[in-house]
Amino acid sequence: MRKKLLFALAVLVLIVLTALPFVRSREKIELNESVRSGVSGQFAELPLGWTHYELSGPEKGDLVVLVHGFSTPYFIWDPVQKSLTDAGYRVLRFDLYGRGYSDRPDTVYNLDLFTSQIHDLLNFLHISGSFDIMGLSMGGPIVAHYVSKYPDRTKKVVLLDPFTSKTNTFPLTIPLIGEYLNSVVYIPSLPKGISADFVDPSKVPSGWVEKYETQLSFKGFGRAILSTIRNIISFEPKSEFENLALTKKPVLVFWGDQDHTTPLEKGEYVKELLKAEFVLVKDAGHLPHIEKPDIVLPAISKFLSK
Repeated sequence: MRKKLLFALAVLVLIVLTALPFVRSREKIELNESVRSGVSGQFAELPLGWTHYELSGPEKGDLVVLVHGFSTPYFIWDPVQKSLTDAGYRVLRFDLYGRGYSDRPDTVYNLDLFTSQIHDLLNFLHISGSFDIMGLSMGGPIVAHYVSKYPDRTKKVVLLDPFTSKTNTFPLTIPLIGEYLNSVVYIPSLPKGISADFVDPSKVPSGWVEKYETQLSFKGFGRAILSTIRNIISFEPKSEFENLALTKKPVLVFWGDQDHTTPLEKGEYVKELLKAEFVLVKDAGHLPHIEKPDIVLPAISKFLSK
């Protein structure tokens, strides 16, 4: 009798564990033309899929390209985009592959992929001149990689709390186990983690969590995030900043003094390596342009206008 109960319990546990990925996953919707037709912004059909982007500001304004970070789509740039367009700049922002309303190609999500996405998007828009470029968090090494590969295309570089030191992502890096934990534990936890990027959680913009959660419903999001963890977040990005330093571009770096996502102590080397102008933003977390716009936005405009 005892053996039968144990066997039944084991079967029940197995059924629950097998069902959990399907129960926890929100990926029910194909990101297709029907979905895209109801979304603001524009779409570019690139070699690896559709990219959601917004090109705003005066047509003859100097171009600034904005590259977001690990998982939050281009709306994370809202205050910067408004500040720059109000100042007369032309601003291009877009959702990285796997995020927001951009496609989720079944490929390796590494720095080469995102660099190609920037290059292909610029070609699609027939942008041939040089421009300034900004990277937030994981957007930092993406920008560094792009500028190193295409130094003649870029002028000034702005980095906000860049990703500068690899993260311990075990056990997500283990085949099969990582896939399971990603779908059951990690992906469902992402929306709740947004407030951790702020010193003051009340500064999380209204509607942000809902906008963030929308992308979780499109098939392929979890796969893209896991591949990014395995092919970018799990590696040291220092060499990317060393290569950026070789280009001798003018660089401005912001850092929230209470950033626990990409702590300054792990990225202090960037200041000296890039000979960068540096702004330490007091009482700010990982997103100083949102928590302290009165400090960050004027400093960006001043730097770009020099």
